[in-house]
Amino acid sequence: MCRFWILVLLLPSWPVCAQEGLRYRMQLWMHGDSQPLETRFRLQSTAGTRSHNRVQKPRMGGWNLEVDRSQGTPYAQAMLLARAERLLYLAGPAPQTRLEPISLRFGNRSLPVWSLEMPKGIQASTVLVEVAPSLLALCDFSARFTRGDVDRVELHLEGLDSTARLAPAEDGTTLLSTLQSLAREAQKDSETTVTVQ
Repeated sequence: MCRFWILVLLLPSWPVCAQEGLRYRMQLWMHGDSQPLETRFRLQSTAGTRSHNRVQKPRMGGWNLEVDRSQGTPYAQAMLLARAERLLYLAGPAPQTRLEPISLRFGNRSLPVWSLEMPKGIQASTVLVEVAPSLLALCDFSARFTRGDVDRVELHLEGLDSTARLAPAEDGTTLLSTLQSLAREAQKDSETTVTVQ
């Protein structure tokens, strides 16, 4: 019985596993709304899947978004996470990225800043940070939209936990394809002008 109480007293001193990943806050304003829908979530990378083939080719994993249900707009998290997935970046440098001569401080870490070239016709700004050697992650994204149900969206990196096991995701450059898709839509809008006589 005495051993049991000694174990109970020692439990708080045991090391707790450090949380991993990137902590984000997303706000989304619908047209006509003065208050944004909001959510906070953690991005973690997942391990690559193994195939049943004899020759095992290296495979990249994905990412997992874990929502903090205690904060944000109730019942809106699923919709916001679906939109957030299309705006995230977790990959190495791309031709559209450029290292800037500045850094941002997160806690006791100083992270190099990378800029992202925006396609023409998009009202958006994006900042990436290097969270590990040759691994860039979205830091800030802000955009306004003239069409669709969304007026504006903002996505910010609020904090980093352990990034030791963070790895590029297979769909880590989803933000780039989303921006290209938005640019194509903006181009179509500018081409389909109606002339009234």
